[in-house]
Amino acid sequence: PADREWMTSQSLIDDPRWLGAVIRSTGPGMATDDPVVAASVFVQGYSYRVLTLAVACLTASGVVPDTSAAGMAIGLNGSWPSLVAFLDPTVLVLDPWSETDGAASLRHDPEGLAVSLRFILDRAIDQHLRPLVESVRTGLGVPIGERLLWGNVASSAATAFRTMEGCLGPWVESLGERFFALAPPDLQGLGSFWVIDDGGRHGWFWERTSCCLIDRLPGAVRCADCSRTPTAQRRQAYRDSLGGRRTDG
Repeated sequence: PADREWMTSQSLIDDPRWLGAVIRSTGPGMATDDPVVAASVFVQGYSYRVLTLAVACLTASGVVPDTSAAGMAIGLNGSWPSLVAFLDPTVLVLDPWSETDGAASLRHDPEGLAVSLRFILDRAIDQHLRPLVESVRTGLGVPIGERLLWGNVASSAATAFRTMEGCLGPWVESLGERFFALAPPDLQGLGSFWVIDDGGRHGWFWERTSCCLIDRLPGAVRCADCSRTPTAQRRQAYRDSLGGRRTDG
């Protein structure tokens, strides 16, 4: 596809050979000729955008868009699947919702919370990212691990909740934990949240159990949550990253 050309998600997923060709076309822009690396990076970027839109809308407004493949389109910006659009989606609305205190809204409506998270799991995972993973493995033309791709989806989901926790506060943490508690087996055992409370500093991190292979790109930079980094070293880096962030005012 041309740069910034829109592709409907459903048509892309329904044609594994085309999807595989699209993924391979991103390799040169990332300076890699390894289709497995290109596919891993593609799935990670794609799933992060789909899931972050859903989680951001839920936590910021109590309105959850339908993120199934049938209702979305994507585009490449350079070599990255970073453009996403909704195609007249239906939405799930939590009512009532406090625009000034989303945490209170969710505390007062635990059933609504469960419904909203299941809605995301149904539309974003079951009706979008699961068929994406299957199509990638079918259309790439070389073997690629299912656990690798699902690890990227799980990490993207965790990062989506962590993104909104950074925007809205620690109350989002319970949503992330609940999301994975309700998640299907494909998303289980691929990582866990880790909390730091140290001298008034608070941090909420994700530790994945697989590597996304991004360190095979030029520069060999590892993700902060890479499973190949020793645990003690990784957690010290988390503490160092907190800097002056405090929860005691």
